Amino acid sequence: MEDAPILPPALPLTLPPNGRLELIARDLARNINRRYSIEASVDLFGAHLVETSWGRFGSWGQSKRFAYTTQEEAQRAVLAHLRRRDGAPRRIGVAYRVVCQS
Repeated sequence: MEDAPILPPALPLTLPPNGRLELIARDLARNINRRYSIEASVDLFGAHLVETSWGRFGSWGQSKRFAYTTQEEAQRAVLAHLRRRDGAPRRIGVAYRVVCQS
């Protein structure tokens, strides 16, 4: 009988208390070298912000900021982003892993 493939640990479904999570997906043999970060915060006007940054590791990359009126909406957005990153093995062939929760 064939051994089941070893699956990478799943990504967390919430952000750490400080609100920032950094992920990387690397397979140097296939030239896959991606980074992704997500951060949640509250601005001075009480809007809940979710900022995502992504790109090739070592480059400036891109970023996008979303504003939500409630914390629940922001948490749903974070969960949706993390679920998308959790599907990386199917899409790009490499799983994202957590590098920093600072």
